[in-house]
Parts: sequence; C-alpha cells; structure tokens
Amino acid sequence: MILLIKSETANLGAWINILKKLELKFVLSDQKNWDVGSISGIIFPGIGNFNKVAENIKRFNLDKKILFLVKKNIPYLGICVGMQILFKESEESEKSNYHKPLKGLNLIKGKVLKISEKNIVCPHNGWNNIQIKKNLLFQDIKDNSDFYFNHSYYCNCENKKIITSTLKDNQNIVSSINQKNIFAVQFHPEKSMGVGIKLIENFVKKIC
Repeated sequence: MILLIKSETANLGAWINILKKLELKFVLSDQKNWDVGSISGIIFPGIGNFNKVAENIKRFNLDKKILFLVKKNIPYLGICVGMQILFKESEESEKSNYHKPLKGLNLIKGKVLKISEKNIVCPHNGWNNIQIKKNLLFQDIKDNSDFYFNHSYYCNCENKKIITSTLKDNQNIVSSINQKNIFAVQFHPEKSMGVGIKLIENFVKKIC
C-alpha cells in the first residue's frame, strides 16, 4: 500500500490517475484509520512554498508519521517541495512573509538554496536534461533524459555521494538524491510523460 501525502500544496489528481493506471493500491494521508503496518512506500508530491508545506505536515501530524515510517526503512519518494522538506531549513522559508521560518524533516544534511546560477533562469520552469548516475530509481532510463522542472530553489547536500543526478546545463543544481531508503527528485515525474511514468514505476514496483 502506497501512502500518498496530501499536504494541500500539490495537485494529487495526476498522481491518483497514475497509481490507478499502474493498478497500485494507495491511501491518501488524510483518510481516516489507515494502517501504518500496511504501508510499503511513501510518495510526497509537492508544489509551492517550503514554509506552507512544513506548516501543513506539522498541523496534520504528518511529520511524525513520515519520520516513523522512514526510520522503519519504508521507501520514500519526494517530489519538488517533497524533496526539499527532507532538509532542515530553506532560504525560501527564511525570506517568507507568511510566518516565522519553519523547519523541515531534517532527514538529509544540507540546506535548500535560492537558484543564483547565471546560466539557469529563475524560476527554472520547463524541460531540462539531467545527467544520471547509476541508481535503481533510474533503471532503464537513459542518461540525459528530459524531465519537467518548476522551481526557484534547489537542494545543496552536504554529502555529495547521495546525489544521483544533476542538471546537464549546470551540475551545481541537484535534480535527485538517494540516501538509503530515501529517494527524491526536484523535477516532476508526473508531468514528464513516458520517462516520468517509468521512474514512478521503478519506485513502486522495484523499490517498494
């Protein structure tokens, strides 16, 4: 059973359709009485502000549930802000006028930074090729494949060994990571057509 995190900042419709097409059982995190013991994988889609996502998962008590499951070695796939929330802090949160800066899950060491690379337009919105390191999440996906991005911040990891792909145009921009049972991507596989569906399928059928 896949736990699909509903943080109120993501368009879950595409994810629900994809999981149904893959004939996978899933439960939304706001559904009542789902059994923690039945969860075989977590997918955390995200669009929007780091602070808002951090506030919502704490308000819904999802932060503790996610931490509990991840520490039980349940595979986690974070997308966009669902990747960034793995870190303790973000420059987006610090600069936000929404509330005081909030902390992320602190599962990955490093910080989420504003894109300031000269050759990358910010916000970085659209299709971009990535350079891929060998990783189970990218099995049967060719190096330099094209994925869809929409973000203004990126993850600066302390441990460079967990980086599994970067932008082809700028290798300072991390596009995916893998630390033990934690997988995360900055791009949107649900919007990346065939190659994105393959990545999702790799996670739910080969990793979970």
